[in-house]
Amino acid sequence: MAKGPDSREKTIRAAAKLFRQQGYHGTGLQDILKAAGSPRGSLYFHFPGGKEEIGVAAIALYAEAVRAMMAAAAEASETAGRFLALIVQNMAADAERADYKEGCPIAAVALDTLGQSPALGGATRTAFQTWELEIKRGLERFGMKGKHTEAVATAVLSQLEGALLLARTYRSLEPFRHAETAVKGMVDVPHRPSRREHRA
Repeated sequence: MAKGPDSREKTIRAAAKLFRQQGYHGTGLQDILKAAGSPRGSLYFHFPGGKEEIGVAAIALYAEAVRAMMAAAAEASETAGRFLALIVQNMAADAERADYKEGCPIAAVALDTLGQSPALGGATRTAFQTWELEIKRGLERFGMKGKHTEAVATAVLSQLEGALLLARTYRSLEPFRHAETAVKGMVDVPHRPSRREHRA
C-alpha cells in the first residue's frame, strides 16, 4: 500500500526538478517517467489529468518548500533586514548547489503556459501570492505595517526572481549579492510617512 503514494511523490518531485531545468513545454511525460523511475501505468493512475495535473502538483510542492524556508528564515532572524538577507542567501546557496542549472519552476511554468491553462495559471498565481504573503508576515513580525509592507513584499519577490534568472545567465552569485543589498535597503531605511499619513 505504501508504494502508491511514494510513486506519486517521486513523480511530482521529478517533474518539479525537470521544470526547473528545462521548463514546462521542454519537459515531456516520458522525461518525467524516466526521472521518477515510474511505469507509465502509475502515471495515469495517480494523475488522470496527465501532465497538467502533474504540473499543478509540482508547483504546489515547490511553493510550499519555499514558503517553509521563508517562515524558517523569519524564525531564525532578529531583524527584518536579516530575515530578507537570509532568504536571498538560501536561494543563492540552492542555485550554486545546482550549478546554476535550475531556475524557479513557478516562473518557468507561468511563462510557458501564459493564457493556455487556467489550472496552471491559477496554481502559479497562488504560489507567488503565497510567497508574497509569507514575506509580508515576516516583515510584520519585525514591526512593519500597512500598505508599505505589501509593496516591499512584492518588491522583494521581484528581486528574488530576477536575481535567480541573472545568476543562471551569468553563472555567478553576484546578482544575489546585489539583491541582498537591495532588499536590506528596503527595510533598513526608515519609511517616511506621506502627507496623508501625517494628516491622519
